[in-house]
Amino acid sequence: MTKTSTALSAALLLAFHASASSQTQPMQQVTISASTVDQRAQSTTTAIVIKRDEILRQGDASLIEVLKRQPGISIDGAPGKPAIRMRGLGAGYVAILLNGLPAPGGFSLETMDPELVERIEIMRAPTAETSGQAVAGAINIVLRKPGKTGTPQTELKAGSFVADGRRLSPTLNAQHSGRLGPLAYSLTLAYSHKQEIYRGVATEESIARPLLRHLAWADRQINDRLELTPRLDWQPTARDTLSSQSWVRWKRIDNAKFEREDTTVGESTSFPRGVSSYRARSPVQGYADLSWIRKLDAGARFTAKLSGYSKSIEADFLYRGMDAFDTLRETHHVDSGQLERGLNLNGSYRRPIFKTHALALGWELGRTQREEFRREHQADAGGRPLLDSDEAFQATVRRSAFWIQDEWDLSEAWSAYLGLRREDLHTSGEGSAHAAVDVDAGVWSPIFQTLFKPGGAGNKGSQFRFALSRTYKAPDIIQLMPRRYTVDNNNSATNPDQQGNPNLRPELSLGADLAWEHYFGKEDMLSVSAFAKRIRDITLDRVFEQNGVWIVTPSNVGAASVRGLEFEAKTHRGALAARMNVARNWSRLEAVAGPDNRIAGQPAWSGNLGLDYAASQALDLGGTWTYRSSFASRQGPLLADYGGPKRQLDLYALWKRDARSRLRVSVSDLLHPNYLGRSVYAGDPDLRTSYVYRNRTVWRLQWEQSL
Repeated sequence: MTKTSTALSAALLLAFHASASSQTQPMQQVTISASTVDQRAQSTTTAIVIKRDEILRQGDASLIEVLKRQPGISIDGAPGKPAIRMRGLGAGYVAILLNGLPAPGGFSLETMDPELVERIEIMRAPTAETSGQAVAGAINIVLRKPGKTGTPQTELKAGSFVADGRRLSPTLNAQHSGRLGPLAYSLTLAYSHKQEIYRGVATEESIARPLLRHLAWADRQINDRLELTPRLDWQPTARDTLSSQSWVRWKRIDNAKFEREDTTVGESTSFPRGVSSYRARSPVQGYADLSWIRKLDAGARFTAKLSGYSKSIEADFLYRGMDAFDTLRETHHVDSGQLERGLNLNGSYRRPIFKTHALALGWELGRTQREEFRREHQADAGGRPLLDSDEAFQATVRRSAFWIQDEWDLSEAWSAYLGLRREDLHTSGEGSAHAAVDVDAGVWSPIFQTLFKPGGAGNKGSQFRFALSRTYKAPDIIQLMPRRYTVDNNNSATNPDQQGNPNLRPELSLGADLAWEHYFGKEDMLSVSAFAKRIRDITLDRVFEQNGVWIVTPSNVGAASVRGLEFEAKTHRGALAARMNVARNWSRLEAVAGPDNRIAGQPAWSGNLGLDYAASQALDLGGTWTYRSSFASRQGPLLADYGGPKRQLDLYALWKRDARSRLRVSVSDLLHPNYLGRSVYAGDPDLRTSYVYRNRTVWRLQWEQSL
C-alpha cells in the first residue's frame, strides 16, 4: 500500500473514531429533499430533478460522474474519454442544455465542476420550450444562484485527487454570495490541476494477410483549469427582474504519449516507435447572458434573454515516428486553432387562461460562427520537407425557432401538455481544401404529454404518464464539412482517416413514452417506464479505401427502431436511504442484416444500486455500484464494434466536525477492472483490432469550510 493510500485510509478511520466517540448523540436521518419528489410527482411533463445536495453527495470531480448514477444514463468511452448515453443513445441524440438553452461551444459535462451547478434536470420527453434535438431526451444544467439570505456567505473547499497512489491533483473551490438591497450576487470559483496517466494495449490480427501485431502505449495528461461563474439578480421594481449569469474558463493541456509496437507475424507499420506531444490552451472560453422578466396583469409574464459565448483554442502537436531501433524517421508538426462565437436571442410570453390553462409562446434566434485553421509540416530525419499544407475553413450556423405550448388541467386527476415547435437550421461554410457547403434543415416537432392520478391531485399513490413527441438529430459542422482528418501512423480499416459529408440529412424520430409511478410515505417511490422510437435517415459510418488510404465518413442509411424498459426505486428508512435503477434497451438497424444490427455502442443493460447511511450526527457514509453491460453493434455487412462491460464501485465518507467544518473522503472506481474493446473489418483484407485499457482507482480528500 502506498503512503498516500495509507494516509487516506487513516483519515477514514479517524472519521469512524469520531463517530464512535459521539454515540450519545441521537441518530441523524439521511435527508432527501421532499420538494424534489413532490415536484416530480406534480409536474405534468416528465422530469427528474437532481438537487445540489445530491450532486455533491459523493464528492465527484465532474458532472459526468454525477450523471452516471441516474436512471437510464450510462457512460461510454475509453478511460479519460467519457461519453454520455441516455437510453443507450449518445453522440448528439441527447440534448445538453445550459440554463434552458442549447449548451454553448466549450461546455462539456466531463470537465464541468459540480460546485458550479445548482441543479440538474433530466427530461425523458422534450418540451416545446427547450430543444427539438432531443431524440433520447434532454439534460439541463442550471448554474448556481445567489443565496436567499441577506447575510453574506462564503464557503471554501480545498482538497486533492490521487490516482494509482501518486500524482497529486489539487483542487480549490470558493463561493461567495450576498445581497445589497434589491441586488443579489454570487461568485463561484473552481480551480483544478490534474495529472493522470492512461495505459493500454492494442492487438491487430488478420487471417487473409497473416498479421499479429501488439501496440502498447502510455498517455500522460496534465490539465489546468480555472472557472468562474458570477451571477447578479436585480429587482428594481415589483414587476421587473433583471439577472445576468456568466461562465468563464481558462484551460491548459499538456499531453505526452509514448507508443511501442511489436510485430510477431507480418510487416510492421511505418513507425514501430512513436512519441507525440500535444499542448493546447484556451485563453478565454466565456458565456454570458442578460435576462429580463416583466410581470404583467392577470398573472401574465414576459421574458427576454440575450446570451452569447466565445471559445478559442490554440494547439500544437508534434509526432516523432521512429523505427524499431528508436532511430528517427519522420517528424509531423501540426499547428492549429479554433475560434467559435455564438449569439442567441429568445423570449416568451406566458398567461393563465380560464383558470385551467397555462398558455405560453416564444421564439429563438441564434447565430454561430466557427473558424479553424490547420498547418501541417512533415519532414524526414534530415529535415527535408515531405509535406506542407495550410488548410482553413469557416462556417456559419443560423438557427431560428418558434414554439407554443399549453398546460391544461382537465380535472383534479388529469392534466395534459400540448406543444408545437418549429426549428430551422441553415449551415454554410467554405474552406481552402474542399468545396463550399450550404445546407438547410427544418423540422416541426409536435409534443403531447399527459398525467393521470386515479386518487386525485391531493393524494399520493399511483399515477400514469404518457408522452408522444417528434424530435430530430441534426448533423454538426464537423460532420458536414468534407475536410480530411488524417492519422499519423497505421492507417487501416479500423483506424481510418475521417471526412465529413455535406449531403447528410437530419435524423427524424417519432417516440412514445409510457410510465407508471407510485409514491408512498414521505420520500419513497417506484417507477416503471417503457419507450419506443422510430428513427428515419439514421446516420452510420461508411468505411472505404481510396487510393490506398482508408477513410470513414457518415452517411444516412435507412431507418432504425429503438425501445426500452426502465425501473427506478427509492426508499428511506430511519438512518438508511437506498436507491436502485435498471434499464434494458433494444434497437435494430433495418438496413443492416443481423445479428448485432444495433445502434452503435448501445448497451443492453445498465443500472445502479446506492446506499446512504447516517451513522451519527457527525458521520455520513454511502456508495454506489454502477453497471453497464457489454455491447456488440454492426454498422454494415463488414464493420462491427464490441465493448466489454463496465463495473464501478464508488464510496464516500463525510465527517462533520461542526456546523461550519466538514471533511469528505471519497473513492471512485475501487474495483478498477480493465476495459475491453474490439473493432472488426470483415472485408478484404480482414482486420480485427482489440483494445485493453487500464482503469485507475481515484481517491479524493477534501476539507470544506463555511465562513
